[in-house]
Amino acid sequence: MKKIGILVAIMIICFSCSKSSGTENEILTIEDLLVQNSEITGWSYSGVSWVASSISELTEYINGMAEIYQKHGFIEGAQRSYAGTIDGTSCAIQLIIYDMDTETNAEDMYNDPDLGLSSATVWTNGAGTECHYVRYGGLSQVMTFYSSTYFVYLYIDYDSDESLNILKQFALNVDGKIE
Repeated sequence: MKKIGILVAIMIICFSCSKSSGTENEILTIEDLLVQNSEITGWSYSGVSWVASSISELTEYINGMAEIYQKHGFIEGAQRSYAGTIDGTSCAIQLIIYDMDTETNAEDMYNDPDLGLSSATVWTNGAGTECHYVRYGGLSQVMTFYSSTYFVYLYIDYDSDESLNILKQFALNVDGKIE
């Protein structure tokens, strides 16, 4: 009887170890990195979303810009749009995540002058390895960062301190999933 008790205890310990192997935190697809519906209070899916796993698919979605991503090692990308309200105004956020194959490629994409973000403000201690944003005079904002092999692009069609804070929430949310 004592041997059976020991055997059962060993089986329970082994079963417990295998359950905590970390598989529940593994990323299955690039879509897993996107902000989920209503994950950020007040923001839900809206409009078009896509996944591209080749440069020809990416060209269909971002015609004219795909070559820049190809130059920096594009593997796949995913985009989702969200709708919410800021200061009583309906707003839209576009989130695009690109797997650039290596961290060096992601950093090169982040620093590429063809993105038009050379005058961006650095968000120190923000999302990713490096993060910056541009505010377009009361009209819109763009935030980009890279983390691991991923380059992340966020756009909001509104410009206020509150909209910048919401972009930061989205960026930190995605970065937390990458890590």
